[in-house]
Amino acid sequence: MEFSFKEILEILAKRFVFIAICTFVGICSFFINSKYIIKPTYVASVQMYVNPNETTYSADLNELNYAQKVVTTYINFLQTKVFYKQVIDESKLNYTPMQLKAMTHIKAINNTEIFEISVTTTNPNDAYKLVDAMKKIAPVLIKSIKETSQITVVDPPTLPTSPSSPNILKNTLVGGMFGFVLSIAVSLLLVLFDLNVKNQDELLKRYQLPILGTIPNFNVNIKRKFVLKKTILTDLLHKKVKRNNISKNKDTEFVIAEAYKSLRSNLNFTLRFNGCKKIIISSPVPQDGKSTTITNVGISIAQTGAKVLLMDCDLRKGRLHRLFNIQLIPGVSDALSSTMDVKKSIYKTSYDNLYVMPMGTIPPNPSELLASIQMEELLSQLNNEYEYILIDTPPVKVVSDALNLVKMVDGVLIVVREGVTSHPCVSSVITKFQFLNANILGFVLNGISLNQQERSKYRYYN
Repeated sequence: MEFSFKEILEILAKRFVFIAICTFVGICSFFINSKYIIKPTYVASVQMYVNPNETTYSADLNELNYAQKVVTTYINFLQTKVFYKQVIDESKLNYTPMQLKAMTHIKAINNTEIFEISVTTTNPNDAYKLVDAMKKIAPVLIKSIKETSQITVVDPPTLPTSPSSPNILKNTLVGGMFGFVLSIAVSLLLVLFDLNVKNQDELLKRYQLPILGTIPNFNVNIKRKFVLKKTILTDLLHKKVKRNNISKNKDTEFVIAEAYKSLRSNLNFTLRFNGCKKIIISSPVPQDGKSTTITNVGISIAQTGAKVLLMDCDLRKGRLHRLFNIQLIPGVSDALSSTMDVKKSIYKTSYDNLYVMPMGTIPPNPSELLASIQMEELLSQLNNEYEYILIDTPPVKVVSDALNLVKMVDGVLIVVREGVTSHPCVSSVITKFQFLNANILGFVLNGISLNQQERSKYRYYN
């Protein structure tokens, strides 16, 4: 998956809090580690100048190069156990030659005849004593192998007064940068491996199907006894509503109402353009919001004066009767399995032009019942009495009931939820519908999050 620069910015903006927390944790952890956990170390050093005082080397050999080679030789010689043992004896400190070797660093300065000896310890006094001893031992030891050499101290050692490590400021900045970069990497990886529907642009680009409506993410805070009615738009707008990113109740009402009005307008255009009257509204998996969608779409279309019937063909877990507070029996299953008058299983709601046919008695063979000739005849009969028939079906990935109705209806509307419905589920459902030559009208995307620009637009018009 490739991300554009704009998409990357949007991803990071959505995870701003996570990135900020990771950066803060990185700063704090590195600061605490540098300040209180890591033991400070001190460095003492001495610089010496080497004069080989050689007069017998070849005339065509550059004197400076020769001196540098001599310096390299001396450095190697000073890294022997003999040197370190004499330094320890001189300083009278309790170290082994191997320990001192690990603490000591000897190097030539910029390819010159000057070399530097430095010692790093957690005790500044030890560092100074060891380097001071090296300052005394090194010239003597070098003269023992070459009497003509002259070693001059050009920068004597001093007692270190401040630690050379750790650099608290530097480490703190590194910690902040580490947390920042790590959080960005994690954010991008989470999106990269996230198989859920992310936004409407991605949904449209991936499946090349129109998105007829986008419904903002909202949560209704009402008493438990009314919780089953929370998805009805009119009831929703008269309750105290809390929705993500919108604090004022009037903003919430306007946003939700406009979202369903927009869905209604797009759906009306699509239905008239395609000559559709009987529509399946289904979803890949539970919790995508299909019952919420069919309820509010039905209300919105009925408000235009069209006669609308909502059929609850989820014969296993239908819930339209609860949403509209009507009785369960008789309903769809009863009308299909008996010779009763169909009108007795249809109920007028409190909304003008809106009727509901509940699921009825739970049958032992719901899938076979929906695929029967009786179902086809029932839809044909109802088609003459209603301008629109919206059919609520079980999730397609759970059971195949919706697929049995494809040949009997004019179109299919697929409801998905942002951040919840996975692409494998959506792809599977589309493949199943396309295999049956279903007329897929498009998507309804539930649970979208509004950015600041969209919220400002809604508030402006409100």
